[in-house]
Amino acid sequence: MEHAETFRRLRAAVEDAVVTVLQPSDARTERFMEACRHAVMAGGKRVRPILTHLCFAACNGTAKADAMAAALAIELLHGYTLVHDDLPAMDNDTERRGQPTVWARYGQGMAILVGDWLQAKAFALLAGTAHAPALTAVLGQAAQAVIHGQVADIGATESGRSAWDGDLLDYIFANKTAALIEAACRLGVIAADGTPEALRAAGRYGRCVGLAFQYVDDLLDAGQAADGSDEFSALALLTPDAVRGRISALTDEALAALRDLPGETEALAAFAETLKTRML
Repeated sequence: MEHAETFRRLRAAVEDAVVTVLQPSDARTERFMEACRHAVMAGGKRVRPILTHLCFAACNGTAKADAMAAALAIELLHGYTLVHDDLPAMDNDTERRGQPTVWARYGQGMAILVGDWLQAKAFALLAGTAHAPALTAVLGQAAQAVIHGQVADIGATESGRSAWDGDLLDYIFANKTAALIEAACRLGVIAADGTPEALRAAGRYGRCVGLAFQYVDDLLDAGQAADGSDEFSALALLTPDAVRGRISALTDEALAALRDLPGETEALAAFAETLKTRML
């Protein structure tokens, strides 16, 4: 893929920065920070921080330290959501990305604290930037949206399939998945001192990419949806062809949004198009 080296370079830079942030402050925090590193570093494509950097570049940004702080913040916040989602009180998952989840390896109490710390650290990173108020506002809105989406997802599981409809599908996907990806894009524009028009364009791009991302996930989990599982899925309401149609339409809308960004957007376009096959 033409832009694979760009994605690889940004991913490596983010991961190096994450390792630096997640170092123990003293002997008492060594095991805790080990659990934090397991939460964030045990796999993952770094989709959100890569998008932050790409949107920063698409707005010709120069404050690279702020861009990295924003990228790290969105990745740590994402890590927090995964750690808490895996808990027995939520999805009760014992494995993620081929490894034990945080609670399965370190215990439930430690996992709750890891999630709490990752969220707090995300906001602390933004506090030291020149764009702190605007960046913090975007991250805070996204954090609340993810929780609202998770609440709705839990409610959908409890109510059963008879209560599922298109409005619920749109709400859960927009909040639980798309909100963080939209925020990642908006953070990059803010760090670059982008215009309001650029901020709207990046938000639209991120929202469309985020929705497409979740539809792709549901297609990849098609077997589970087909067996009558109570886990909420687009395939409980739509045919696979209809889901593919939505992915295609969302990709087209995301590409159209890039026309309102002032700088280089080829990597963002390539990223959106990879969602059809999840090649990134």
